[in-house]
Amino acid sequence: MLSLSLQDSPFPSEQPLQLSITRVEVFVIPALAIDSTGYRVCLRISSDLGLGWNEQFVSDSEPSLQLDRWGPLFRSFIGRFSIASLTEQLTERIAHTLNPDNRAYRLFSAAITQLQNPGSGRPASSTEPAEESILQQRAVAYLSVD
Repeated sequence: MLSLSLQDSPFPSEQPLQLSITRVEVFVIPALAIDSTGYRVCLRISSDLGLGWNEQFVSDSEPSLQLDRWGPLFRSFIGRFSIASLTEQLTERIAHTLNPDNRAYRLFSAAITQLQNPGSGRPASSTEPAEESILQQRAVAYLSVD
């Protein structure tokens, strides 16, 4: 009878999925529809797994966005993390944060969720600078944290 323990296995043990975040950007763009008053708040994460993206519509009647407060929030997420620990941090911060910062964490969390499945994030490519240029041209406010 042959017995093999997991420690003797030639296959590497399952490592937690790692994510290296190099940049977080927020673009605030006026709504394009004629009958819409408000803004699209677009968040893009640059990482070693590709680009994570999320956006939300913000009505003119909602309290104003305070992007100057978002910079320090996102700065703590620049670096290398296991996705499990990053998700735990986000869940904890969302639970303890009041709006409007809660919106920042929710946008960020949804963009991270997109990156959790290999291949779901858009790979960084040569079209990225052109896309960024268009977003920056249309934006009435912009935040970059790297």
